[in-house]
Amino acid sequence: MFADKQSLYYQKTTAICLTIIAAGVVTAFLVYTKALLIPLVISIFLYTILAQMTLYLKHKFSFPSWAAMTVSILLCTAFFAGIILFTINSVGEFLKGGEVYRQNLIATVTDLSSRLQQHGITLDQNFLENYLRELPIFGWLKNVGGRLFSILSNMTVVILFMIFFLFGSKKTPPLTNPAIKEMLANVSIYLSVKLMASLATGLVAAAILLGFQVKLAVLFALFMFLLNFIPSVGSIVAVLLPIPVIFLQYGLGPKFFIVLGLLTATEFIIGNLLEPRFLGEGMDLHPAAVVASLIFWTLVWGAPGAFLSVPITASVKIILSKIKHTRPFAEILAGRLPH
Repeated sequence: MFADKQSLYYQKTTAICLTIIAAGVVTAFLVYTKALLIPLVISIFLYTILAQMTLYLKHKFSFPSWAAMTVSILLCTAFFAGIILFTINSVGEFLKGGEVYRQNLIATVTDLSSRLQQHGITLDQNFLENYLRELPIFGWLKNVGGRLFSILSNMTVVILFMIFFLFGSKKTPPLTNPAIKEMLANVSIYLSVKLMASLATGLVAAAILLGFQVKLAVLFALFMFLLNFIPSVGSIVAVLLPIPVIFLQYGLGPKFFIVLGLLTATEFIIGNLLEPRFLGEGMDLHPAAVVASLIFWTLVWGAPGAFLSVPITASVKIILSKIKHTRPFAEILAGRLPH
């Protein structure tokens, strides 16, 4: 009897150790192959959206298969090209007024220093002014330009992958595996709803920022669109990003708080009221699992991992739920502790 218990304990310990070793090996593999895997995974998720768009064009407008695929690819390419052009244009506009913003910042710091001196708090005003005059703004923007070139290169790879997926799907037999079908359906619904919600957030934010003539309005609206894909923290960062520019333009006056309040209300209404209504039960992930997956995939793949954390984790959960021995892990990710 004792030997049986000892053998069972040994088997459980061995299984746990092997699971930890396998997780470490898989994580190392994900880190060292991210240059290839990130564009591949992004293209797979975008393909799920394009496949739905292609089917919609075929059934709604009676497009031939080749025409529906071509239109879907052109729309996707135009979308990414528009984002890049808007970003480059916004950075160029900022460069034109860079010195004006620097002077406004110096004037703001000088006014703040004089107000603090009235209350007995002394700041080294000359040091602050010299530091602000020497801010390497153009160097930062040069780095941004380099990153944009890197993103453009990755997007080219993504589009090539999607073209292969779209035209290769004609020769692929229909899926029969229930796990893969459920995974693709859930990911497609999630990404479609998230795309529409993010697009609505970006458009409303652009209208607000342009209405108040905030500098870099289009760029900040683009960031709100993109950051809305990052769960939990993305919407918070999106609202905080334009605050320095709004402050430099309007100070702590009424316009500052109005713009900030409108952006916060937009994120709250779309992200917390409208999006969950259309998403339904969502990806059946517990909020703690969402945050944990966000941290893990950000550490492994950086910013792309943050954007892909929820659909990847939800896909892994579906696969785990279909295997008897890993089903408890799927239940934990859903927030249901196994008995």
